[in-house]
Amino acid sequence: MLVPASLPSLRSIVVTPLQPRTYLHLLYLGLAFPFGIAYFVILVTGFSIAVPLTVLIIGIPLFIMTLLIVRGLGAVERLLANLLLGTDIAAPTYPFRDGSVLGRLRALIVNRRTWAECGYLLLKFPVGIGAFVFLVTGLTMSITFLATPVFYDEPGLRVGIFPADPVTLVPSLSIPWDNVLVGAEFVVTVSEWAVDSLADALLFSAIGAVLFLLTLNIVNLVAWLSRRYTRALLGDPAAVLDWLSSL
Repeated sequence: MLVPASLPSLRSIVVTPLQPRTYLHLLYLGLAFPFGIAYFVILVTGFSIAVPLTVLIIGIPLFIMTLLIVRGLGAVERLLANLLLGTDIAAPTYPFRDGSVLGRLRALIVNRRTWAECGYLLLKFPVGIGAFVFLVTGLTMSITFLATPVFYDEPGLRVGIFPADPVTLVPSLSIPWDNVLVGAEFVVTVSEWAVDSLADALLFSAIGAVLFLLTLNIVNLVAWLSRRYTRALLGDPAAVLDWLSSL
């Protein structure tokens, strides 16, 4: 099981919105969506064109160019991680910069960093989609709830929770007693909750504050996981063993 080195204290959870690093993490996750789409389009297009054309020779330079783009984008991701996640990933050595032409091409193709970076960039696409959905949902709901006291009484606005169909909950408790089963059952139906008073609006605002705090703490947790994952794939190969040992 992957867990942080030390569990966060209650104080560190509460002060999360006041920490500048939280918003750096938020920016990193926000950039994951557009960057992930760009990486996916560039690499899929490059490989899908280059690989079939290798039989016609012209595909070979296209394939080499795509691998060089992979290494360049990997350097961009290391820079982003160092700036926004607080990592200290050093620039790797590039064995394909020296030697004969064939030796440099071979070093580029067989170097495991090339394919580790390629996998990292392609995985950025699903990660970016997940981050986008989470951030839009979490931030939209929490900020809207927080601002409820400001606009709840605006004409033409309905603020509250309005499910498409009533939700029925049936909580029950049963305790065996000899040959008799003693218990209680309740039926609760939730149809809608409209905010029509300042008290309701303040309650909604409090719920929004909790959601906002929860969202930012999840952002920090995802950033912590991303930091370990990025070190493993874009940093020193020895970091892979360190990362796996913490699972």
